[in-house]
Amino acid sequence: MGNRGELLVYRGCTPVVDAEYDFGNDSSATEAVLRALADAAGVDPTELPPLFDYVDPDALNALFEPSDGVKNGDTLLSFRVETWNVFVRSDGRIRVCDATQPTEPEPVFE
Repeated sequence: MGNRGELLVYRGCTPVVDAEYDFGNDSSATEAVLRALADAAGVDPTELPPLFDYVDPDALNALFEPSDGVKNGDTLLSFRVETWNVFVRSDGRIRVCDATQPTEPEPVFE
């Protein structure tokens, strides 16, 4: 088991894409999520439904933007876009799972 007090969230869907959000480059967390979703769906990001139908992109960026150069601790956001479950963690990890392929519950990130 992890560290005492560590946030542990479980998923019941099959991981399809693992991606990383790089805090040092010019892209936003929203752009990284869009790229991960496009990879999962096998389409160009422009072919995806508008992300703001599922999550507020400005809030997503603000939540995962380091303030004063410090990451936001154990922050984890999950939301669903059509048949994709999306998990974004404050350390920059992104996981997209296919909700149509259920699995036994496992931690989202190990």
